[in-house]
Amino acid sequence: MFDGARIVRRILGLAISDSGNKTPCEARTKTGTTGTEVIINCTRCLHGRSSMDDPECREGILTTLAGKGRIERLQLERDFVREYAHMSLQTILSMATFCENVKLQASAFSTFGCGRCDERRGNDIARISALAYRDPLDAAIEIKSLYAESFEAGGTTSCGPCVDRYASFAGDLAIMAREIEGISYAGIVPYIRPRFSRSRILAEPPEGSTFLRSYDVEGTDGLSPLLHISLYRLPDSLEKLYFVVPWEYAMDGKDLSMIVTARERLLRQRPYDDGFMDPEGARTYFTRQARESLVEAARETGVYLDRPRLERLSLSFVKYTSGLGIIEDLLSDPHIQDVYVNAPVGATSLHIVVDGEECASNVYLSESDVDSMISRLRAISGRPFSEASPVLDMDLGQFHTRVSVIGNPLTKGLAYAFRRHKKTPWTLPQLVSKKMISPYAAGLLSVLVDGQSSLLITGSRGAGKTSLLSALMLEISRSYRILTIEDTPELPIEDMQRHGWKVQGIGTRSAVSGSEAELRASDALRAALRLGDSAIVLGEVRGTEARSLYEAMRVGASGNSVMGTIHGASCRDVYERVVHDIGVPPASFRATDVVAVCSTVRPGGSVTRERRVTQVAEIVKRGVDDDPESTFSDLLRYSAEVDSLSPTDRIDTGRSEALQAISRRWGLSLEEVCTGVSARGEMMKAVSDAGDLWPPVMEAPVYARCVDKYRACCEAVRREHGTIDYNEALASWRQWLATVNREKP
Repeated sequence: MFDGARIVRRILGLAISDSGNKTPCEARTKTGTTGTEVIINCTRCLHGRSSMDDPECREGILTTLAGKGRIERLQLERDFVREYAHMSLQTILSMATFCENVKLQASAFSTFGCGRCDERRGNDIARISALAYRDPLDAAIEIKSLYAESFEAGGTTSCGPCVDRYASFAGDLAIMAREIEGISYAGIVPYIRPRFSRSRILAEPPEGSTFLRSYDVEGTDGLSPLLHISLYRLPDSLEKLYFVVPWEYAMDGKDLSMIVTARERLLRQRPYDDGFMDPEGARTYFTRQARESLVEAARETGVYLDRPRLERLSLSFVKYTSGLGIIEDLLSDPHIQDVYVNAPVGATSLHIVVDGEECASNVYLSESDVDSMISRLRAISGRPFSEASPVLDMDLGQFHTRVSVIGNPLTKGLAYAFRRHKKTPWTLPQLVSKKMISPYAAGLLSVLVDGQSSLLITGSRGAGKTSLLSALMLEISRSYRILTIEDTPELPIEDMQRHGWKVQGIGTRSAVSGSEAELRASDALRAALRLGDSAIVLGEVRGTEARSLYEAMRVGASGNSVMGTIHGASCRDVYERVVHDIGVPPASFRATDVVAVCSTVRPGGSVTRERRVTQVAEIVKRGVDDDPESTFSDLLRYSAEVDSLSPTDRIDTGRSEALQAISRRWGLSLEEVCTGVSARGEMMKAVSDAGDLWPPVMEAPVYARCVDKYRACCEAVRREHGTIDYNEALASWRQWLATVNREKP
């Protein structure tokens, strides 16, 4: 297993050396927008290991910092760069001040006494002064001992005035020693990074952190070593820490030197073609260049690069040249839902949502990271980003991620939000397995979609609206055609096409950052209505396109489902936004059949936020105009006490207008439709239960087979008996599912 912590400890140079050196290190001071930093060049140093844990390095570093004013960062530059900031830097500066004061006090010691007394004290002071720069904590201990001895009788030649003056001198040293009392070298934890990256990571979890769990993640390229992820609980806090050490931050010194050499070679080299100017082909271009430069670097140093090692180094090179750097590692973690980069960067770590839990991290980006990243994103998207257009919204298809960026003048610096999508389409059994929805609710929504109902899915950001919409799209029969309309691609169109669904995607102009040359959502929707018999799925209802959407709902979209998402915390919010904000007449709003509300809840008051469908309500067709209270009637209602979604009496008593409409379309009694809802819910639960042992059964390809077989079983029973006996159909389907489970690898 990849042991990042062990390798990091080796990198940090924990070995203790015995030789000393009081010569100041080669350093320069740099002042920027994030403050002043002292950069020590350790590349030509032959003594220490470029670490505060090494006594030789510590001696040179403290000597260099003596007399320095206020600084925000200390960098030790070698192949690996160690950076000290915040509390660690304050501890180092306190040590440097202590050493400087001890040195000044020691230089004044010759003025004390008569000059004829015991010389042992003078030797002790000289020894402590020399020790202070090498090991200030040991020097502080020696000072305390010296102070205690100052009250005892000195040598036989000591005179009274000398003893008194020495006691006063030792007392001054003891006061200095108390200023660094309680600190330890263990509390000086550096950020580390390879020289070719500007992103830094905290090398070790904060002292006192509690280990919770760990797991391994395969890199996005499939060739990089596994990422080892650990989760900790921070001391005296309920907050969790996401701790990762990418391979590049703990690689072998020879590999690191080759990447650094290859990068410097490439920077000096004149491009022999313009492949790097193509945003789509830049990665391929730099991969080719990286291989050539690495082979040359290996030849010069006499190192043999086998094929896997060359590919691994090339991919690492490209990641930090034309890629997104350490962000790519985070986006390869399937447990991550969101990554937030807050402005101004550098002061705080990346904020990460892992399995619904918000976590701090040990990853810190730099200003150059976010500046170069926005240049790449702007080139890939082809969309503008400037003070005149300070918002960029786009999709990174390679990483199944949606990116939103804001800059000046909206914020000081650049702020990013990476919303990571599932690599494969969500299915209702998967949402049942995640407890986002109950089996019965999944069955009800599946029947509503199958029955060509019009649905709106609402909720706040991150509540799971798009996930639920994607899952409901899979409930549309593969024999029907689907048209999707969205500005930023989030729906799993290509995956559905690959698995047999007939999906046509239509892209529109972004509501916040698109070009005028792109099609408006309202125009795209009108065009979709001319494309023939199709179910229509609108990625998000925002503005004027709502009028066209409700036009589609009122005509029934040629007898197919119409679905979309809209921001809102409740059904009432949806009504207020659509009717009063967007301007859709109340009568037109009632063309909607059902609204499903997604929310994030905290079961039992825990700090963990989990996604739930908390309400499914139908629209009453004969309500009072402009009265939201009479417009909605709950079909399913969430209970926090049992953390579940339960049906209301509107279904039990047969008063559901949406189910009555399906009953008329299908030529079934309302009781048969309700029985079908329960049976389909049992089918969902059976797939979810089977997925606990064999997860692929819940993925789109196998789940589609399950749905097709279930429909075939229902149709076979109907042909045999003239009516559907759902219990018989479900029993036949369960026998088939058992054979599928036996076929699993």
